[in-house]
Amino acid sequence: MSFYLVRLEPDGNGALIDVPLPDYGPYEKGGEAAKMAKQLSDQRGYKVQPRRSHQAPDWRERQAKRLADGSITPLPAAWDLPAIADHFAHLANSDNTKIAFTESEDLGIIDRVTIVTPGRYLTRFYPEVDDDRRRKLIAAIDPNSEIKYATTQDEITWVYKEGPESCMDNRKARGFDQYPVWPTAVYAAGDLVIAYQLNERNRIQSRCLCWPEKKLFGRVFGDFQRMKAAMEAEGYTYIREDNKVEGNLTAGQFEGARILKVEMSNDKGSYVLPYFDDIYCVHDKGDHFVTARALPEPGPDVRYAASGGTDGTSVLMRWCPKARSFEMDCGFAYVHHEDEYWSRAARNTHAFTCSATGQEWPVEHREYVTVEGRVQSWNPVHFHLHGETCQHSGDSFPHEEIVTLSNGMRVHKLYCAHIDGEDVLCDGGKAFETPDFSWHKPVEAFPEFTVRSDDFIDAMSLALTSSTVTVTNQVVIEPEAANTNEQIDPAYLDRFNRMIQREIERSLLIGDTRLVNTRAA
Repeated sequence: MSFYLVRLEPDGNGALIDVPLPDYGPYEKGGEAAKMAKQLSDQRGYKVQPRRSHQAPDWRERQAKRLADGSITPLPAAWDLPAIADHFAHLANSDNTKIAFTESEDLGIIDRVTIVTPGRYLTRFYPEVDDDRRRKLIAAIDPNSEIKYATTQDEITWVYKEGPESCMDNRKARGFDQYPVWPTAVYAAGDLVIAYQLNERNRIQSRCLCWPEKKLFGRVFGDFQRMKAAMEAEGYTYIREDNKVEGNLTAGQFEGARILKVEMSNDKGSYVLPYFDDIYCVHDKGDHFVTARALPEPGPDVRYAASGGTDGTSVLMRWCPKARSFEMDCGFAYVHHEDEYWSRAARNTHAFTCSATGQEWPVEHREYVTVEGRVQSWNPVHFHLHGETCQHSGDSFPHEEIVTLSNGMRVHKLYCAHIDGEDVLCDGGKAFETPDFSWHKPVEAFPEFTVRSDDFIDAMSLALTSSTVTVTNQVVIEPEAANTNEQIDPAYLDRFNRMIQREIERSLLIGDTRLVNTRAA
C-alpha cells in the first residue's frame, strides 16, 4: 500500500476537492505522508492531507479528458506511431519541443508526468524505428533538434565552412582553399562523421564530431545544451568532462578511428590535418591514418602526425634508429651496411655520401680516394671493385691510376719513372735503392711556389676561403673552414697537403708549368 498528498481546494459549489501534489510522494508509509502533509500545511498556508493510493480517483479518465478538451496538446499527426497504453503522451506544457507522458500507476495518481526529448522517447520505447523515420518523427515535434550527419568530404567541408565559429571555419581559414582538401574533410574515412543541427532559418546552429559505431561524441560547437540533449537522446555518450577547449582530460575515446591521408602538393612531408579537440595524434598506417591517444612505440618505419593546429597541416614524423628520436620523415634516406633509414640530422653527423655511387654509408666505412688530383669519399664496396692503395704513399687511387714497377711494386703513376728501360720508384726527384738498381738525381731546395687554389677547390669540398695557397718546401697549409660548423678532417688535410706536394714535384720533374708559377725564393 502507498500514500500520496493532496491539496484541499473548493470547487464551484463550495465543496472541497482533492488536488494531487505531483512534486511529492508517493510514500510507502502513512506516517511519512502525514508528517510531510503537516509540514507543507504549515509552510504554505493551505490544507494538505495524505490519501491512500488505492482510494484515488481514476487518473486515466482525468488524462483522457484533458486530451479531449485541449488542456494538454496531443502529439502532432506526423507522429504516427501506435500509442503506448496509459502513457497519454503529449507535448509538454513547459516546453512544446519535448514529450510529456505518465510513466507509472503511482505517478499517474499524483498527476506527475515525465518530460523527455523526442529522441530519448523514441530510443526508450520505439528502438525498432530506423534512422530515417526517427529523424522525421523528431523533426515533427522539434525541427531544430533533428540530428543530421555529414559523412562525405563535401558535406563535412560545408558544415565547417558555414557552421558555428571555430579555427576550421570559412571565416578564419588560412588559405584552406589552396589545400588539396579542406582540413576537416579528412574525417571522411568511414569511421568518424560530423553531427549537426539546423535552426528555423535552415542554418547550421550546432555541430560535433562523433563515432556512430561506438556511439561517442565530442566537443560541441554552437547550441551546446540542445545538441548534447539530442545526441544523448540518440544513444550517444559525451566523452568530455566539460565543453571547454581543455575540457577533455581523458582524451582518447576516439582512439582507433580511420583518417584520410592527404599530402600537401607543395610541401613534401606535410599532410592535411585539422585542429584536434578530442584526438591526441594519428599513427601512419600506409594509405591512411588512425587516431591515437599517445605517440607510437619506437620501431622501424614507425610514423605519426600531431594535430594540424590552426593552419590545418602537420609534418609526418618518423622514428630514427640512429638518433633514437622522432624526426621529420621527409629527410630520411637509406644507409648501406646498417640496412636502416636515418634522418637527415643523423646522416649529417654519422654518415657520408659516396662520391662515386651517391649511396649513404656510415662514416667509419669511408675511404678517401684521390681521383685525378681531387680527394673523394668512396664506400668500401666501390673501393674494393675500383680502387687500390699505393704501396709507396699509402694513399688510395682508382685502379687505372696505379702502375706496376719493374720490381712488382704497385704505386701511383706519379711515382713511376722510366730509367734505362726500367720502371722505377721516383719521389721528389729521388730514385730509391732496390735490390736491382740505383739511380740518383741532384735535388735542389724548392723555391717558394704559389699554387692556384681553384685547381684544388673540389678536393677541399669548398672549405678554402683564400684565393691562393702558399706552398713552401715544408708544404704547410692550414685553410680556414668556410662554415664554422664544419670540421676539416686532419687526415683529409694531410692527404691534401701531400697531393699538392706531389703535384709540385711532378711539375719539376716533367717541366709542366701550368700548375706551378715560380717566383723569387
